Amino acid sequence: MSGDGRFEIGGSIDPDVFDSLVEMTGGEMEFVDELVDTYLDDGAQQVAALQTALAAGGGEELVRPAHSLKSNSLNIGAMTLGGLCRELEEIARTGAVPAAAARVDAIAAGFAEVRQALVEERRRRTPA
Repeated sequence: MSGDGRFEIGGSIDPDVFDSLVEMTGGEMEFVDELVDTYLDDGAQQVAALQTALAAGGGEELVRPAHSLKSNSLNIGAMTLGGLCRELEEIARTGAVPAAAARVDAIAAGFAEVRQALVEERRRRTPA
């Protein structure tokens, strides 16, 4: 947390959205950490599901994991990642997904960045 009370989260997380999440929990950082852990666990599963769907031919099989990761990412403040997932979800609803592999790779890389930012944020505020 910075001197002004805001969280110092990397560029992959919108600090205003993350601050709102903290406010909704009443500032209970242990609960926020649980929410983050759940997001990271579920997000890893959704990325894996995207990769599995891609290997199976992509298309409409990409919709559900893209939708789930989108919603959860936007709630945690991962706006860019959420946008990538939204785009994939919308395109996958039509069937064929141009550049599907590149889109899934971008989402996987975005999730890795978000994970790192959230882990670093926790590390900064946790005494050694």
